[in-house]
Amino acid sequence: MWLEIRQILMDDQARKRLAEIVIKIRGERSQSQFAMDLGVSLGAVQNWMKGQGMPSAKNLEKIATAAGMNLEELFSQINGDDPKEIYSPKVAEEVMQVARKLDIEQRKRLIKLLIDDI
Repeated sequence: MWLEIRQILMDDQARKRLAEIVIKIRGERSQSQFAMDLGVSLGAVQNWMKGQGMPSAKNLEKIATAAGMNLEELFSQINGDDPKEIYSPKVAEEVMQVARKLDIEQRKRLIKLLIDDI
């Protein structure tokens, strides 16, 4: 599977689609905050957003989780096979499925962000 992913990400259009996904899921966060949230370096995030560099399998999983997708959905988006928009939760229960994947500190941070947003 990883070999297939590497082949997909060698394509310029696939890297461009990955960059679009990363930019969308970053949202309004700074690049450095987004990098900290994912547990990756700032340079890695910057490279992905420029369509340069290739995330490791572990980092692709982090990107998929942050996007609210599983790996197969992310690969489909990167490959251009899936014409749907990037997954966006519609109800609070869908958000909780993603939130449960966060460690306790990130859950606390999420609660604070939600309260601040209200």
